[in-house]
Parts: sequence; structure tokens; C-alpha cells
Amino acid sequence: MTFAVRAIGPQDGPVIAALHAASWKDAYRGILSDEFLASEIDDERRHVWALRMSTWNPARSFGEIAEIDGMPVGFVCVMADADPAHGALLDNLHILPGSRASGLGRRLLGDAARWVAQELPGTPMHLTVYVANEGARGFYRRMGGIESAPFEEREHDGRLHRIVRFIWPDPGSIR
Repeated sequence: MTFAVRAIGPQDGPVIAALHAASWKDAYRGILSDEFLASEIDDERRHVWALRMSTWNPARSFGEIAEIDGMPVGFVCVMADADPAHGALLDNLHILPGSRASGLGRRLLGDAARWVAQELPGTPMHLTVYVANEGARGFYRRMGGIESAPFEEREHDGRLHRIVRFIWPDPGSIR
């Protein structure tokens, strides 16, 4: 088995959208509505990633795709300016179900954190997670994230969901 990580570029929008939708269909089953996951997620993610990649700026964004034997199995994306109140936004960290618990999430999170520490010195990094997503919350706790009190937000399926924010005040400390 050959493992590789590479930088994402504008041409990767369709690959990332497919990875993103597949990950959500698994990880968010029972969290987001079944209707959204079954009928809207693929088109919605394609639209999001086409738009994002059309304005991709490597000076203000970081992204990598993880591959096993040449097949994309995960990705990470950080945006420097998406939420200045909380620092750099770790907007996405997704690994396909069959490749979870392989160390890929730790590797991608570490690479993203190093980018933030190097390119945005003194800037914290954060992300939001569904309260119901215990697996992700446990991972981010193990990775040193500080979890906020829960709050509600209207999410992609149009419903209110309980969310927590994880913050890394010093992303460079993530190993």
C-alpha cells in the first residue's frame, strides 16, 4: 500500500466534492436529514467546491489530498480569512470510512496546523463540529483542541443543529 499527500489545486474541485459528499453520507447519517444526504449532497458539494476552487488562493488557503495507491481517500482545507473572529478556519478534514483510524487524519491536521503556524504566525485555528458527531469530537480532543460550549446553527439541511467549536490557540503545537 502506497500512501501520498499532495497539495490541492483548482483542477481538484470534482475530486474533493466527491470525497466530501461520500464522507458526509457516512459520518453525518442520523445527524443531517436523510433526504439531504440522499438527494442533495452530491450537487451541493459540487457547487461549493467549483465555486471555492474558481477563486482558490494558495496564499490565503491551504489544502491537501491524501491518496492510497493513487486513489483519493481524504482531504483537508484551511481558509485564513473565513472567520477572523476565531482565527484560521479548518473548514474541512474528511477521510473516507475505509481509511479512518489509519493516521491520515492526524497527518492532514498536522500539515494544516503547520501551515497556519508558518503562514499566519500567532493566529489560532478552529473548526465547528456537530455535537452528535462523537467520533470527530473525540479525535479533535485527542489532538489538543479546546471544545466550546454547544450552540445552535441552521445547517446545510435547513434544520437547527447543536454545534461545538474546537480551537487550537497555538496550531504549531499540534503533533
